[in-house]
Amino acid sequence: MKEYRYIGKSMSNDGAYGKVTGNTKYCTDLDAYGMLHMKCKAGEVTHGMVRSIDVEEASKLPGVRKIYTYENTPDTHFDRGRVSAYETFVPSQEKLFDRHIRFYGERVAAVVADTVEIAEKACRLIKVEYEELPAAISVEDALKEDAPRIHEEGNVRQAPAAGYGNYEEAVGECRFQTEAHIGRMTHLSMETQCARARYDRSNGKITIWGGFQTVFGVRSTVADFLEMPYSKVRVVKTTMGGSFGCKQEMVIEPLVAYAAKDLKADVKLVYTREEQIVNTMLKHSLDAKVESKVTKDGEVQGIKVDITLDSGAYQTISPSYTKTIGGKLGKVYRMNNIEFSGRCVCTNTPVNGSFRSWGSCEATMSVESHWNYVAKQLGIDPVEFRLKNVLAPQAREVMHGASVANVRFKDCLLQGRERFGWEERKEECRRKNQEQKRYRYGVGMALCSHTSSFYPYQTDVASAYARIQDDGSVIVHVPIHDHGCGTVMAMKKIVAEILEMDLEKVELNEADTENMPYDYGCYASRTVYTLGRAVKTCAEELLIKAKEVAGLKLGCTTSIVRYEDGEFYAETNPDTKITMKDVWEHAIHVLGRDLYNAATTNVTANPGTGAAHFTQVKVDTYTGQVEVEHCLSVHDIGKAINPDMCRGQVGSGIQQGIGMAICEEIKIDPRTGRTLITNFKNYEVANAFEMPDYDTLFIEEEELTGPFGAKGIGEVVIAPIAPALTAAVNDALGTNLMKLPLTPPVILDAIEKEEKR
Repeated sequence: MKEYRYIGKSMSNDGAYGKVTGNTKYCTDLDAYGMLHMKCKAGEVTHGMVRSIDVEEASKLPGVRKIYTYENTPDTHFDRGRVSAYETFVPSQEKLFDRHIRFYGERVAAVVADTVEIAEKACRLIKVEYEELPAAISVEDALKEDAPRIHEEGNVRQAPAAGYGNYEEAVGECRFQTEAHIGRMTHLSMETQCARARYDRSNGKITIWGGFQTVFGVRSTVADFLEMPYSKVRVVKTTMGGSFGCKQEMVIEPLVAYAAKDLKADVKLVYTREEQIVNTMLKHSLDAKVESKVTKDGEVQGIKVDITLDSGAYQTISPSYTKTIGGKLGKVYRMNNIEFSGRCVCTNTPVNGSFRSWGSCEATMSVESHWNYVAKQLGIDPVEFRLKNVLAPQAREVMHGASVANVRFKDCLLQGRERFGWEERKEECRRKNQEQKRYRYGVGMALCSHTSSFYPYQTDVASAYARIQDDGSVIVHVPIHDHGCGTVMAMKKIVAEILEMDLEKVELNEADTENMPYDYGCYASRTVYTLGRAVKTCAEELLIKAKEVAGLKLGCTTSIVRYEDGEFYAETNPDTKITMKDVWEHAIHVLGRDLYNAATTNVTANPGTGAAHFTQVKVDTYTGQVEVEHCLSVHDIGKAINPDMCRGQVGSGIQQGIGMAICEEIKIDPRTGRTLITNFKNYEVANAFEMPDYDTLFIEEEELTGPFGAKGIGEVVIAPIAPALTAAVNDALGTNLMKLPLTPPVILDAIEKEEKR
């Protein structure tokens, strides 16, 4: 494998210095003279209609500029999950404020005031009277024939039937059925939701700042809602303190922008942690039924999957999310017969929406837990079972008819098994379980894949623009939406590698609709693969243009111009060298032309990203506590642009996956519909001191269509963790648990049932 100057070398995150010194500015830190502050009033019924809102006392409070309710705001719907202006799959169900309150905590009013404190006090003075309506708090309640109607069009959105082949006609001697469940989670981003909007009285333009995943999606949503030309709405992505999907949807941006335009002012809204949990979105809870037909020796003949997602009070992206889960069923295994059905159901609970991996966690937990059960019933080692069925490189995945490209599932399994010491650990667990009774030990594993682009779901286009500066440095304009994980640094390394210059000479700013080319945003783990291709192409073409100018200055043809370590020279005269600065000066002052390049690339591939997770657990049968003793995450990454960044992604995925498996859950009171956990104090997470001694293994078989062989990694890291941990717990206890999270009560109940059985 080729040795690079920057690619494959571990370097700190581009924004690390600013963050550790406290100098980095997040949206929350963006203040200006005369800026106004907004706070929201939360509704206090689970389902009902607003009879009246009394804002008289609150309006008299000195410093209050305006109070917004359903009575003085547009009766216009918007779709918070829009990525581009041309999407139709996201239903427009939400308003800034609605008389119809659909979950406890939904905003009923907003106060704009001179200070946050005044706005908060005014919110407390607002008096609201409600007419309560019957509520459907659970999916089961919402599916009943006489269920309360949460939306006029009904509570249920059915996903289009999907599949390949004919499952009913598939022949397999053995048929297996399992059911899986994943509970609600919150995203745990350290930065809460924040947006600032400023109306410019001089030209009628609005500028919106925030930690967005799609500046162009925000622009189209806000501009359409306000009925403004897109050219009059500028959206700027600020430094983001994490997202995991919670900043993918436009929750507060239309409201803040509306207030800014209405008051012709500068307005900012920052959510508290409670508002972040209750009023943005949670991870969907999932119920899945999986059935398969398999031969006695373990060859999969077909699979049938039926899922139900709890959308919460509004559908938002849930219909697309449901459909996406079905589309991911053919990405890992050879299965000629697949049948998928699914639905998303509105309930009178907080909205559920975008979450890291966009369906891969749900698909992997459902299917991988099923395969672990099947392997156990057939008496086949789970690694061997998968080796019999995985797709080979360049195979076609049947759900979309697209190639999985250079995916390395077998390498993940074989190298992971050896690195983890799979057989040795299995034997060690058996020995320990025979020696004592209180603690039970087990091992488990899971395999999965994820996307690297939008293709073939939709056209995936990316653009970049770069210009050589007066001193020979370069500024690149590419609409990056860095979540804090280092994609800006990845792009800088790509440019610096091509142009053979110091990283300090490459400047790259994040997304801004006014001076950046168009981009969908940060989804589908597409940033490095899709945008990286555009950046690499742009830098290569810029270098070609620089070589042409260098040839004119050196008095030779371009064909013999060589470029090395930031200097140009003629092959026939290597002693005479000129720098990029010299080339720029010649271009401007002699040739009368600027030295820049713009490139657009269109992705027509979506290489699979294989990931295998192996883990060992210790279960205390007296307390029900699960301790993750060791784990190994194996990732077919193509090429690690920045290995430290990739290892950080893996570590975060392990931590998040452990939380999903054994402790994280947002609970809703089944009687009142109120969110019972609204802060970090009561939300159980896998803390740093509880993290296992984890190992990572990168399989770097370069993907030919990726920049320097790279493909996506940001989301796949979380998907196999929970099913692998579930398998390890089941191995330790001899159970078939598939309901997450595996909290101590769940574990103790399973132990008791197993003992009775």
